[in-house]
Amino acid sequence: MHGQNVTLPRILSLLRCLQIAPGSRDNLMDRVGVDFDPDAYWGKDGTVDRKRFENDIKRLRDLDVDILYADGEYHLRGYGDFSPVTLGDNELDTLAFLAETFSPEAPHHRQVDALLRRIYDWLPESRRDSIPLRRRRLQIDLNRRDSDEIAPRVQQILDQAVGKRLIRFAYRSPGQADGELRFHTVEPWSTYFDTTRRHFYLDAFRREVDGPYGRWRETAWVQYRPARIVPESLETLPNRLPPEPPRRPRIRLEYLLAPDIARLGEITRHFAETEIHGEEADGWVRVTAQTDNLFSAVRLLLSYGPNCRVIGGPEARREMARLTQKMAELYADSEESGNSPII
Repeated sequence: MHGQNVTLPRILSLLRCLQIAPGSRDNLMDRVGVDFDPDAYWGKDGTVDRKRFENDIKRLRDLDVDILYADGEYHLRGYGDFSPVTLGDNELDTLAFLAETFSPEAPHHRQVDALLRRIYDWLPESRRDSIPLRRRRLQIDLNRRDSDEIAPRVQQILDQAVGKRLIRFAYRSPGQADGELRFHTVEPWSTYFDTTRRHFYLDAFRREVDGPYGRWRETAWVQYRPARIVPESLETLPNRLPPEPPRRPRIRLEYLLAPDIARLGEITRHFAETEIHGEEADGWVRVTAQTDNLFSAVRLLLSYGPNCRVIGGPEARREMARLTQKMAELYADSEESGNSPII
């Protein structure tokens, strides 16, 4: 196939190369040669045709593709009104389902979230704008399975603010023994339905907390139950969210699974970057992984009972030791008194 006669396939090849990674002029011309046609940027006289490459960049920009040239490289920043892909209703419903149910603590959540954002960017505006409504219909369906009741005002404000603006609200937390409300200022990035716990969650980056002992900055990723938000306290702030979510923590997990769990080699990969190592001498299997939610990760491992032993990283081991010690104290007290523990 000769490069001079195939303008449209050539510029689409250039776009594909930019989607993968930025590159200099010569680098991108070489990559188009591999992706599409070795002669894509060679002239009839056997010399490199750099003018043809510059014209292809201009053609993409004329299509409203946002290409930035900086530090000697071309960078793809967005598609503007150019929509290279569209999807049917069933495919859009599938995207909405993934966005609604793929929780932040699921393996490879960051990669899946980045992929969804890229697909949204490809879609025509009318198709892209239909996804929130599809998610809302899905929420209504899932809400019937949630034992919590989310106030209509809370749902309405979250629908409008998630992914767009900061919010502030009073939160009823069972972890506050004094019963006093704390006001949380957060970046609301997504909502999702946890199919295991059967509850909706707001995945948000907490900026600060205002409570009975003053205001303090306590930044962290937090999963809030919308049903515990005090409806009349919820307000949308004028501050827009940053272009990208803050980085999530990377917490190392290392644990051993008993032979009763690992004997058949069918070990569930609960977390991101899960690696299953060889058996120890006693038949236990060592597993390493990463999580961004220590609370949920440790309690999931606790569900294995005596068939799981957390040996690292330090945060996970400390939290597991704290939980098991509290449980041991609870059952020790019940045995001394002769009463069953109240759970």
